[in-house]
Amino acid sequence: MPTLPTTTIGSLFRFKEDLNESIDQAITFQRELGVDIVSDGEQRSDMVSYFAESFEGLAVEHWAPVVTGKIQLRSKPDDFSKVKDLEYVRAKFPDVKIKVAITGPTTLGMTCGSRKIWSHYKNIMDFSLYEDIAAALAPIAKALVDRGAYVQIDEPFLSQGYKDLEARVKLIDGIAEGLPAERMSVHVCGFIGGHRVVNHLQQLDNVSVLSFAFAGSLERRNIEHVSRAGFQDYGKRLGAGCIAVTPLSGDQVNTPDAVAAKLREIAGKVGRENIAYAHPDCGMRATDKSLVPIILRNMRAGVDLFG
Repeated sequence: MPTLPTTTIGSLFRFKEDLNESIDQAITFQRELGVDIVSDGEQRSDMVSYFAESFEGLAVEHWAPVVTGKIQLRSKPDDFSKVKDLEYVRAKFPDVKIKVAITGPTTLGMTCGSRKIWSHYKNIMDFSLYEDIAAALAPIAKALVDRGAYVQIDEPFLSQGYKDLEARVKLIDGIAEGLPAERMSVHVCGFIGGHRVVNHLQQLDNVSVLSFAFAGSLERRNIEHVSRAGFQDYGKRLGAGCIAVTPLSGDQVNTPDAVAAKLREIAGKVGRENIAYAHPDCGMRATDKSLVPIILRNMRAGVDLFG
């Protein structure tokens, strides 16, 4: 089989003050370290605040996003910041494979709604909040795919479990409806062993790749909750988090041998043929800046050892 492709989850440290220069360096940095499917490095801002620029009903108050009213796109999807950033990357680096991460409706709604809801929605449990976010995200996902990107929907909050988890997963399917499933993925970080999260996600019709973490101290147990049958029966492939993003020093970074061993363990559970690509456990905005190149270098070397 060909060597497993590598990617990142999304966020990296900020490289430069100027946004375009920062994106340039983020792309070049990943390519130099052997990443096959790059991201924009989330150079614009964190995974939530930038939505306030393009969504009516969201605002940033005291550096925190809040809900101010009915959530909907403020203008056409072409004006959304992530779409503009992608267009810049495609023009500057036309040959790269790029994956763009967008925050999913549950994570975005919970993050903003838990801080403040000014009007329109009753409270954070008002499901119409999440339906409106999903409706606003759908044309953005299409605009990104139409411009040649892979799209990753980030839903870390789904690992916490909800009584209406099935309905929340269906919102993701709605965002991806009509788009090529092979270009759509969902990333859920943290522990995925509770609330039948994996089973619910495997039933997505319009998403082909489910991305989980397996290398960190909390995430090592995730291996117990994936199986070959689960991925094959539902026609899904796995994004395999194979290196931790929380080391505090260089000697704590997983070695290439450890990465290769982790991938062999994962392949033993789900089948090598059902792994779409390897990636770090999560984004690396909070990772010590000096350790990020070591992590990516060791991941590349470990994937090459795995073969």
